Parts: sequence; structure tokens; C-alpha cells
Amino acid sequence: MYREAERASLTPAETPGAYRLAANARPSESVVDIYGPGYVVQAEQVGPGLAFAESASPNWQETMELRALQAASGDRVEVEVRLEDLLRQGGLMYPVESVTVERAWYFTLPQGSIEVREAR
Repeated sequence: MYREAERASLTPAETPGAYRLAANARPSESVVDIYGPGYVVQAEQVGPGLAFAESASPNWQETMELRALQAASGDRVEVEVRLEDLLRQGGLMYPVESVTVERAWYFTLPQGSIEVREAR
């Protein structure tokens, strides 16, 4: 799974070449609440986490809000994470509705962060 991250938001992890990426407490994605009534809700309502795409296609997160945020942000890097690592935390996986460019999933992160590596 892949996403863009600001280089400044990555902290070194215990594993060589890996980093920790913190959950977003105020995510902007709209997700389908498949564990509840099945309606589209703001990801913020299901808990802190991060959205990841199934493939490393550029600009998959581009929505009006995210384009504005990216323009204001600094150095960005594509990172990857293993699905197994996301699920091992015991978080929940939601389909993202607000992105049409790529199939994306939002994951709640009970541990508050996830280990990632720079995508190749």
C-alpha cells in the first residue's frame, strides 16, 4: 500500500531503512462505514488513521482540499507499507469514497503510527 508523506513527518524506526508515520487525527477522506450502517462518513468519525492506495500511482490523493494542502507543504516522498502491518495493529479498514483516481483504503491506527519505507 502507498501514500505520499512529508519527509518532516517521518521519524526513524527501529528497523534500518524504515520510518514511523503518525496517524492523522483530522483526516479529510470520506469513507464508507462498512462496520456500521454502510453510509459515507468523514474518516475523522471512525478514528485517527491514514489512507493508502493499492498501487504507487502518482497524485491519487488529489482532491481539491489535498491539492491546497500539498501546495502549502514542503518536501514530499512516496512511502509504502505492508497490509499485514496495518492489520496487525487491530485497526479497521474502510474503502475511501472521496478519491476516484485510485482504489484507496483508510486504516484506523490504534497504535498511533505505522512503520513505512520509501517506495521504490
